[in-house]
Amino acid sequence: MNSRDSLSISEKLLLAAYYLEESGRTPFSAEALVVAAWQNFPDAFGLAGHLDENGHLMYPDSNRVFAEIMGSKPIRKRGFLVKVGEKQYQLTEAGREHARLLAARSTRSSVEKAGLARETKEKLKRLLTSKAFEKFRNGRIEDLTFYDACAFWGISPRSSAIELHNQSGNLSAILEVSRKAVQRDAATLEHGGQVYSIRDLDDLLALHKEMQKKFAKEIEVIMERKDERKV
Repeated sequence: MNSRDSLSISEKLLLAAYYLEESGRTPFSAEALVVAAWQNFPDAFGLAGHLDENGHLMYPDSNRVFAEIMGSKPIRKRGFLVKVGEKQYQLTEAGREHARLLAARSTRSSVEKAGLARETKEKLKRLLTSKAFEKFRNGRIEDLTFYDACAFWGISPRSSAIELHNQSGNLSAILEVSRKAVQRDAATLEHGGQVYSIRDLDDLLALHKEMQKKFAKEIEVIMERKDERKV
């Protein structure tokens, strides 16, 4: 079986978005993603019932793509894709990292040798040098403020529910792919002269969960802000 055939629908769409950004189109429109998905994976994103003389699907199925980029679907739920404007999207750091590994696999490159992308390392560096993490590591959990949490999550107290949802999903995904990379590289990750370990990543996740509990009321206020669910 071709490695591309084993990909899920959301993974194929993620790769299509990645190829768009690699060609310099970021952010990209929903329509551009529809075409890119069909061009790269016509069997998955082609409009059924319209075949050319060679039996290939002739047109893209926009509904297939639109259904996948709504908030409840994996590509958005896992924090891989974020809406940045009216029908405008871009991949998050975690989305690019995951797509890069998928691309390596689909071209039969060694995923095991693929290190973390620069953007992902920069994100980790920001998290590990954040004020919230410094307080957490020094046992000053009671000193954590909601502004510390917002800076850690990459939002503001005025953010919308979808912004919080996207950033939280992106954070979880980055920690997931980073943990796998650290496990491959003898349990350490070097960036900018510093070496990070599994414990560092586990502490980031622990901090994330601790602040979710500590600031549950503030998070609830944000989550009550209604978001646009259009494509």
